[in-house]
Amino acid sequence: MRSIWIDVHTHVSNIGQDGKVRENMLKDLLNVLDRSGTDLRFVVSCDVPYIDRITNDPSQMLAANKMIYDLVRLAPDRLYGACMINPNYLEEALHVMDVCFKEWGFVMLGEMLQYAMNYRMDSDKVERIVRLATEYDVPVQVHLGTYWHRKAGSSGSGMDHMADLLGIADRVPEAKYILAHAIGCGPTPEYISWADMFLDTIAGVFPSYPRNFWIEIRDFQCRALRRTIAEVPSDRLLAGTDWTTRFGPPFQSYGTMFGVEESMNPFPPKIESFINFLRKAGASDCAISRIAFENARELLKLEI
Repeated sequence: MRSIWIDVHTHVSNIGQDGKVRENMLKDLLNVLDRSGTDLRFVVSCDVPYIDRITNDPSQMLAANKMIYDLVRLAPDRLYGACMINPNYLEEALHVMDVCFKEWGFVMLGEMLQYAMNYRMDSDKVERIVRLATEYDVPVQVHLGTYWHRKAGSSGSGMDHMADLLGIADRVPEAKYILAHAIGCGPTPEYISWADMFLDTIAGVFPSYPRNFWIEIRDFQCRALRRTIAEVPSDRLLAGTDWTTRFGPPFQSYGTMFGVEESMNPFPPKIESFINFLRKAGASDCAISRIAFENARELLKLEI
């Protein structure tokens, strides 16, 4: 098995939580990859404060994606660009997509943050956007809420997001959809995962697994992982942990859960932990290799 691991879902920002520009952003980000102990590669899209800016100002869409381009162009074969847009500003969104996919070589549209930017996937505006994505032959990464927690709050309304996704998939069945962090959970048992309900829905709606749906595994310790390995074709699974640069620099080790400080991570934050979870869930070496990098390579048409 080649020692490559591609995470198709990470968020980065060259502006810290304190509002200051991170002068050594690329070096600090590549340090995370270097210390992972393997050939780790990231598909990156923008994070806060750019997400907030895109939500409220159409002129910020190009600037946010330019930040991503400035990173990926200096780290070929290590970082790949994902184009984040806001469909509420349709003409600007379509223009930014043209720039990202035609000029900058981005490999994915997303993450589509309908819950944060107040739009529906199942809408005329998003249909135009998804149809353009199909013209560029790039997949569309769609946010799905990951869990519910009585006190901490939910990670969005997961089943509403699923229904909305099914709506746009009916409109544009030829598109390729990535179900962002569909297989996930919180750091403790008090978090209630949506993963089983997502799997139930897919099994109930479709006569067989839809070949235009790729499912991200966010939390490899998730209880639903065993069922996922058993029910979802191994060539339709991706590693997508939602890792971010919100802590640091130095940034947290890859393998640290979303929203969790590294010292509180419920397992050693490293790729070896992910592989061990996959093996315990019944994944074969072939399936692990597919999840690690082969599926992402094929879907995103990466030259590896």
